[in-house]
Amino acid sequence: ASIRWNHLFTDKLFVNTTAVFSDYYFEYESSNSNFDYQLFSGVQDWNIKTDFSYHPNARNRIKFGVNYIRHIFVPSNVGGRQENTTFGSGGVNRQHAHEGALYALNDFDINENLRVNMGVRFSYFSQIGPFDRYTKNADGAIEDTVSYRQGQNVKTYTGWEPRFSARYRINQKSSVKLGWVRNYQYIHLASFSALGLPSDLWLPSSDVIQPQIGSQLSFGYFHNFQRNTYEASVEVFYKQMDNLIEYREGASPNENISDNPDNNLTFGSGESYGVELFIKKNSGRLTGWIGYTWSKSIRFFDDLNNGKSFLAIYDRPHDISVVGNYKLNEKWSVGAVFVYGSGANYTPPKSRFLINGQLYTEWGDRNTKRLPAYHRLDLAATYLARKTERFESSFVFSIYN
Repeated sequence: ASIRWNHLFTDKLFVNTTAVFSDYYFEYESSNSNFDYQLFSGVQDWNIKTDFSYHPNARNRIKFGVNYIRHIFVPSNVGGRQENTTFGSGGVNRQHAHEGALYALNDFDINENLRVNMGVRFSYFSQIGPFDRYTKNADGAIEDTVSYRQGQNVKTYTGWEPRFSARYRINQKSSVKLGWVRNYQYIHLASFSALGLPSDLWLPSSDVIQPQIGSQLSFGYFHNFQRNTYEASVEVFYKQMDNLIEYREGASPNENISDNPDNNLTFGSGESYGVELFIKKNSGRLTGWIGYTWSKSIRFFDDLNNGKSFLAIYDRPHDISVVGNYKLNEKWSVGAVFVYGSGANYTPPKSRFLINGQLYTEWGDRNTKRLPAYHRLDLAATYLARKTERFESSFVFSIYN
């Protein structure tokens, strides 16, 4: 839910203030004759932001603003029953945090051919109580608890996030673009790739989890031809990521009972790189575009996969999108959308064995298997019922595959 207020102070200064509430909730349940299992997670945000736009002249555009978010996390809660034993019924585990940012950027034309965009963002994140931190000994048993009262600061992080991009127009049809950006991300996604069930859990930065830091460099060539009827581009990128999280070897979400979820994590780095190809037809009875991306996303964790690098769970080497729309006459048009993507990676089980009546699983190398590719084709037809200077109405008939 959101509410927004816009105001034009002058013909050069504009402000946009937005208040947003969002609530995300995820739950997984399974049951059979002697075992019931429930896993749930969520994030609730109260967000307010104010953005200013200032245009001192036609060649200079300035933007600046402030943002605040109040986070309430349910990072991972597990409950269930095995025969006559109930576990994980000690109440919902919540974590609280403040997040804020100040930013400014300037988009300006140095001359007719060169445009530069420079900006910086200062971000802030603070985990607060109520919160209980469980500390463990070398054997993994909890030996102490540190309690924080409501509103008490647990851990604070700050970061500077600069960005730069430039576009140079070679001629009326061609241009090149260069960009570099550094970002802090204070909310983390923990994915357990060895489970055959959804297990994506959102976790905040804490006294154990440091913010993720990403730096990305990109370079692209853009070209228009046949009087701007077509536009095409090719772009390459490289991204370096630090302070990434993964579940440690042998850990799973159901080990968070009477414990902190981040005690089951380990930390590392990653990199991704790829090339994006794009072509678009802007005018005529047939319009649409085709996009293709080849990319690679790799992780480096000393405590995982025997220290060897491995593919990220969401590594997708091939991603294709095709969109087309054809105008039959003044009233009717038809369209189609086709998407294709490589399947997600997962860790295969190697063997299972019993020790003292307890079932254990030995996993293979991390993320070495891939699910089948995902693809679909959607069709639609649109009928323009009425069009005047003030109103337009239409009927859309679609098939979603």
